Amino acid sequence: MSWYNGKSINEVEFCTEFVQSRPLKCIGGKLYSIDGEISDSEICHDISVMLTEFVTTGISRKVKSLLEALKLFCHSEPIPVAENEIHLLNGILKTDGTWISEKHFCVNRLNVFYRSEMQNGIYYPDNFLKFLDELLDFEDVKTLQEYLGYCLIPSTRGQAMLFIIGNGGEGKSRIGVVLQEIFKGAMVTGNFQRIETDRFFRYNLQNKLLMLDDDMQMNALSTTGIIKNLVTA
Repeated sequence: MSWYNGKSINEVEFCTEFVQSRPLKCIGGKLYSIDGEISDSEICHDISVMLTEFVTTGISRKVKSLLEALKLFCHSEPIPVAENEIHLLNGILKTDGTWISEKHFCVNRLNVFYRSEMQNGIYYPDNFLKFLDELLDFEDVKTLQEYLGYCLIPSTRGQAMLFIIGNGGEGKSRIGVVLQEIFKGAMVTGNFQRIETDRFFRYNLQNKLLMLDDDMQMNALSTTGIIKNLVTA
């Protein structure tokens, strides 16, 4: 490898070779591949795999150093947000129904493959259709469908948040499981109250399409200004 001369590592050449095999952008200190945000731990693992063939000591320190060098090397301005585009695993679906079978860098790719087969205008897996049919009446289905449609695009123009209220054992949490499978890294789970009280938690909401609280606390908040700003933006 040209980046290793037996004594030291040429960081520029290492980063060049790394991004040739795996294009990356670093935006706001976070790394993104063509498939969306990628964790530091995953990149560190890939770096360590490249190093262990040549380096036997001090690997942890070298990996951390190369991670920081990689972030500097891949620095990029924020990716322009297109409110009419839904980024999927195999391309881009525009809100007007136009399909583009190529992938662009984005910060919120859904864990979904586009399919042309449609059922009543929208494709759902058969098991999810069965779940909706058993759990909800027609108006509930329309409400849930409308809200999830808002979540698919990086916009708060709908100015909506959804509360699902009921007794235990009614299947409310299953909706969260389905959402987690669809949104993956484009979604964050956490405590609703922390949005208002914990500025460090609010940082986790950056570039996310959806925040889910699966078991919301019932105590009142002293203020709701930040939550309202997030919903209405």
